[in-house]
Amino acid sequence: MKKIMLLILLPLAAINFILITVHANQDQKKDLIKIIKEFMPPNSSLISPEKPSSTQPIQLYDFNHDGQKEIIFTFEIKEKVQPSPSHFGAIVLKKENADWRKVWETRQKGVGLDFSSLADITGDGTKEYLFGVTIGADIGSELEVFQWVNNSFKKIADVPYHKIDIVKGNPKVGIAVWQKYVGDSYLVDVLKWNDEKLVYDKELYSKYYPKIDRFYRDKISEMDAWFYWYSLADAQIKAEKFEEASKSIQKGISLTEKIPMLDVSQEFNDLTERLKNKRK
Repeated sequence: MKKIMLLILLPLAAINFILITVHANQDQKKDLIKIIKEFMPPNSSLISPEKPSSTQPIQLYDFNHDGQKEIIFTFEIKEKVQPSPSHFGAIVLKKENADWRKVWETRQKGVGLDFSSLADITGDGTKEYLFGVTIGADIGSELEVFQWVNNSFKKIADVPYHKIDIVKGNPKVGIAVWQKYVGDSYLVDVLKWNDEKLVYDKELYSKYYPKIDRFYRDKISEMDAWFYWYSLADAQIKAEKFEEASKSIQKGISLTEKIPMLDVSQEFNDLTERLKNKRK
C-alpha cells in the first residue's frame, strides 16, 4: 500500500512543482514588463531575435557580479510607411538602490532583428552582448559586440555576416561568420578576440569544421554544383585538410568545364595557388 501511495504522490508532487515554477516565471515576466514599460521608446514593441531561437526579448545578466542582475530588452520601432525598414534596438537597465535607470541604448535600421545574445568573447569572465540586425537579404546582417565597461557598454567590434554561430572555447568563445558566396553557399571564418580585435583562429576553425563539412555534404547530395565544391575546398584549406581540398578543387573544376566561365576558372586557379602555398 505504501508503495502504491508513493507512486501516486510522486507524480503529483512533480506536477505541483512544475505548476509553481511556471507561475513564478509568469509572475517574474509580469514584474519585468512593468519595469521596462517606463523605458520603452515611443511607438515601440518588444521583439525576440531570430537567433538564438529560444531567446526572449528580455534577458537578465549580472554584469557587475554584485548579485543584482541588469535587464536587457530588445525592441522594434516600425516605420509608418511600410515596407520601409524598421529601427531595432536594445536597452540596458540597471538597478541603483530601489530604482531602475537606463544606462545604455543602441539602435540600428534594418529589416529584422537577427541576433541578440550574451557570450564571453573577451575571456575576462564577464559576458559581452552581441546584437545583430539584418540590413537586407543580399547585404546580410551587421553584428555589433559590446563589452561592459564602467556600468555601460562599449562597442569593441563590428562584424558583417549572413549567418553566425557561437563556437565554444576556453575561456574565450569564438564567432563563426558565414559570408554568402554564390546562391546558398558561404565562405566561413571563425573569429576569436586577441585582446585588441576579432581575428581568424585556426584552432577554433578546426573544431567548427565538421559542421561546415556536413552542411556542404548535404548540399552536394541535393545538387552537385561547382560553388559548393569551391566553398568546401575553401573550408578544407582553412582546416588544413589539404588532400581533401585538392580533391574538392578538382571536382569543382570538372563541373565548371561543362559551363565555361572565365571568372570562375580564375577563382579555382587562385584557390589552387592558396592550397600550394599552405602546403609549403
